[in-house]
Amino acid sequence: MLNILRRIKYLFASLPHTYYQFSAMSFLFWAAMTGTSFTTVYLQGLNFSAIQIGTMSAAFTTINIVAPPLWGIVSDKWRSVKKVFALCFFSSAVFWFILPFSVRWISPMIVLLILPFYRIVGAPTMSLHDGWIVRHVNHDRRIGFGRIRMWGSLGFAIIAFMYGIVLESVSINIIFYLYAIFAVPCVILALSIKEDYGSSGRSLNLREMQLGRIVRTKQLMAYLVFNILIYAPLMASFTFMPFLIQEVGGHSSFLGTLLSFEALTEMVLLILSVRLLKRFKLTHVLIFVGFLYAAEVVLYGFCQAPWHIFILKCAHGLGYGLYLSCTVQYVYRLAPKNLTSTAQTLVSCSSALSGIIGSIIGGTVIQSMGARVFFRYSGLLMVLVAAAYAAWIRLTGASAALTASSAAPAALTASTAAPAAAIPADNNEERRNDYE
Repeated sequence: MLNILRRIKYLFASLPHTYYQFSAMSFLFWAAMTGTSFTTVYLQGLNFSAIQIGTMSAAFTTINIVAPPLWGIVSDKWRSVKKVFALCFFSSAVFWFILPFSVRWISPMIVLLILPFYRIVGAPTMSLHDGWIVRHVNHDRRIGFGRIRMWGSLGFAIIAFMYGIVLESVSINIIFYLYAIFAVPCVILALSIKEDYGSSGRSLNLREMQLGRIVRTKQLMAYLVFNILIYAPLMASFTFMPFLIQEVGGHSSFLGTLLSFEALTEMVLLILSVRLLKRFKLTHVLIFVGFLYAAEVVLYGFCQAPWHIFILKCAHGLGYGLYLSCTVQYVYRLAPKNLTSTAQTLVSCSSALSGIIGSIIGGTVIQSMGARVFFRYSGLLMVLVAAAYAAWIRLTGASAALTASSAAPAALTASTAAPAAAIPADNNEERRNDYE
């Protein structure tokens, strides 16, 4: 027993201090963001219908298409992720905090004004957060993305579980207060982290950035299309999950329990992703998770009790933990030089477009035919999307193999070994071939 404790002590003592900084920041960030998962529940409490919530979600999500790429461009132009992340997250906390007071003092319709302002600054925070961690671990290889990001999942799981308990007896306005309580120390901590791997320096102008290089990266564009189509039903499932819970006889507070255990299972794959992504190609993992998501959504359509949804949500956590580790690395590898933040926020933009599609169609179908019918048909669509992307990868991969570099690909995630040399910033084309 003493020997085990010594090993644990040595392990934590050997970790770099930036691991603790990023882990604490991720914990606080996702603890705060847990409250946004209850937006639909809050709007239901204001007596908005499914089609109204779907329409509002689609309208607000249009902001998510524009805002993340713009903030990503600002981040790349300033050559500093932390300044933009801190600015956006703090501003989002301000708008989120004043929302319940505005509803109480003015009118429930004030959400049509406050939520768009929140989205402008809040939409890019997740992609900036994950992109910052990826950039760090690709320059300091002593620890991997999954081992830092799992603390965010833990923060989300703890607070979501707490919401699942207390929301039966207290006002849902607690989600707005806790957001601000967690956001303030998170911003302070983020600003204290030193960007010491070449991300800071002279600000670039737009001509130097050459934004058109992103559009010319075919693999990145193909992935964005795949992400849009595969995530449309998933984004709808996030928005309309309270309606499905009600259809099977559950209480809206059960959403907190679902989100908590989903985040805990997500942690498992975030930890294991270090080994899995070294063993399997990124594109193969993406396709596998696409089929896994499709099965999940189809099965939502056959749920008859809350515990059925619980099982599927845990399965989703496993898939998302793997997908998250995979996609942030994949986009980082494909991103042109000096445009990594812009590329990461484009993924957020594609997910926003998915949200619009899913909200509009989902709200209409659920209002007329019920949540389970919507999930059955949208799951079948996801199967076709995953199959089409797999076919595209196979065809283009066969031709790319003729010109692929013979050099071994760079490590996908970090190990606990000594830090490796930083990846050269100008070898994106070589890395692109390696990962196909």
